[in-house]
Amino acid sequence: MKRLFAAILCLCLLAGCGRTDSTGNTCRAEDEPTVGAEKAEPIGESFRIIQEKPDWLLLAKEEGGSAEVYTLSLRDVELTLDGEAFERNEPGAYQRFPDGTLTGALVEVAYDLVLETYPGQLAEVTAVNIRSDGFDDRCALYLRVLNDLWAVDEGLNSDITMLSVDLSQTGLSDSEQAAVAWVFGGMHDISETMTMSYEKLAAEGYLTGAAPDSDGIPCWEDGCLFTITEQETGDNELNGARNTVTFDAQKWRSALGAYFFADCTAEQALDGHWGDYTVGSEAIS
Repeated sequence: MKRLFAAILCLCLLAGCGRTDSTGNTCRAEDEPTVGAEKAEPIGESFRIIQEKPDWLLLAKEEGGSAEVYTLSLRDVELTLDGEAFERNEPGAYQRFPDGTLTGALVEVAYDLVLETYPGQLAEVTAVNIRSDGFDDRCALYLRVLNDLWAVDEGLNSDITMLSVDLSQTGLSDSEQAAVAWVFGGMHDISETMTMSYEKLAAEGYLTGAAPDSDGIPCWEDGCLFTITEQETGDNELNGARNTVTFDAQKWRSALGAYFFADCTAEQALDGHWGDYTVGSEAIS
């Protein structure tokens, strides 16, 4: 009887090892899922908060590429500040942050997946830790500049259906540049927002009269190009200074339709907050 039982047991083991799945492939023992196996550890990454809304944040991955812009829903998410419980609605909750907002702060997010939209949506979030160090709201500064440019000589951009924001000559990362452009477009109900320079717009065929052999006047009939360029002087962060930046800003519709802010200066406080900026001079063409 013992020999018969052993033989039956061996046959069962062989049958289990040699069973086939729906595709006809033989399943090996090592292919079987392990009962009680732990789920893979969630991803934990650092982001800059670009915009804060009541129930979500817009994030740019720290030193990320232009596609690494995300939204983070704050519904049903427990926040921590430097590892300790953080309630946004409690009195004095924002006292560690300049200007009473999280915009400019760094945040560490642990999540399992990203929903494929633009911006991407961080999903299955398991931890959100806001940091009080590393604050820098230069993105908010440049959004103020862009909106000020929008408001002057508004006829240049009153009828556009697309725009481009070129911040490639600033100290912002590619992800921060893309996030600023997306926010700026949304503020003015422009759904088609790009981050192309004049040269790229011309090469992609957005501009008329921009070809070297053209006799026409370069023009973007359907859009407007906004550009901020940090000057390479000793006062710039790009050249070693921590708290001062000098830059030029312009919006361009055509060779005969543009507005300029020249020799603008802004200072960063020790807490990382960029205050108001001054404009050295303004010009129109």
